[in-house]
Amino acid sequence: MKKISVVIPAYNEERYIGATLDALLRQDFNREDFEIIVVDNASDDLTASVANVHGADRVLSEMRRGTNRARQTGVEASEGEIIAFLDADCSPGPQWLSRIWEYFQQDRTRMVAVAGPYEYTDDPRLHFMIFQRIAWRVVFPLVSVVMGRMFGRGGVMLGGNFATPRKHLDSLHGLDTTYEFFGDDASIARSFGKIGYVKLDSSLTVESSARRYQREGLIHTNWNYITNYFKVMMR
Repeated sequence: MKKISVVIPAYNEERYIGATLDALLRQDFNREDFEIIVVDNASDDLTASVANVHGADRVLSEMRRGTNRARQTGVEASEGEIIAFLDADCSPGPQWLSRIWEYFQQDRTRMVAVAGPYEYTDDPRLHFMIFQRIAWRVVFPLVSVVMGRMFGRGGVMLGGNFATPRKHLDSLHGLDTTYEFFGDDASIARSFGKIGYVKLDSSLTVESSARRYQREGLIHTNWNYITNYFKVMMR
């Protein structure tokens, strides 16, 4: 049995998946103690081929579209005591897995998962950089405490950067596959809220692509994320 399984859902990610896997292979965590599972979510590009070339232990196919469906497919094939989730365009620092492992070796009452932020290093715009800092240092931690510890809704998490012990996923009978994209991570956090809360650690950062913000705009993209988050949490 592995200590950690890293599950990566991927849809048409041939441009990014290689760098993500390269970053995982540079971890200071013993390579024999973790596995990398990429779930090709009905891609029509070379995502699966690139993943194989860049060192994925297994590349699975999930033809039903939806990030949580792909994640759940990866979970069901995994062997790790801890399940860590990355998005295909996210590159973790070399201590990412070590920090995750250390979190769950301690007695953390009612903490069922740990999540971290994205750092969008490919967008140098000043207002975007300011937004990132305010969001992750002030807004998200506050919302996470209110929704997680006060209302029992899990908290704030990003689906592309979180980890949880397998036993908690088993107790919830897997991930909520209702949402194809927007609302998928909020639904996971809400499910966790049934058994504990999500620890939001601003130092557990992964570099990610700002392509959605660049394509759809900062205001429009955030509006979609925020409204879907509260729709899920308050349903």
